[in-house]
Amino acid sequence: MATNIEDSNPRPLDDTSAIRPNGWLQKVLVWIISRATPKCRDVVRILSEQMDHELPVMMRLKLRLHFLACCWCERYMKQLHYMHETARHFPDHAGEASGPALSPEARFRLKHLLNSQ
Repeated sequence: MATNIEDSNPRPLDDTSAIRPNGWLQKVLVWIISRATPKCRDVVRILSEQMDHELPVMMRLKLRLHFLACCWCERYMKQLHYMHETARHFPDHAGEASGPALSPEARFRLKHLLNSQ
């Protein structure tokens, strides 16, 4: 029994892709986009680079084009931006996130255990 590629990587219910490979025309468009844009593994690296510096206009256009067909990379980009924004605001609320401090006895036991290993 042949496995359909769409069955092995199903699209999520909240798929935001503008082009879904349902008909032959959409499949051709997705194929063209996949040839004109970076592969998903490269998009992950490029999106990480984007956090450090602004990308060239052509690369930003290629990413937008890639997102038309790939909901997974677009979702990854949104998650990166969320984590970046959250981390940026975290120092303001660091005191709220810390729990109770270890007792001196617990610290001693932990240090002793780590030193023995």
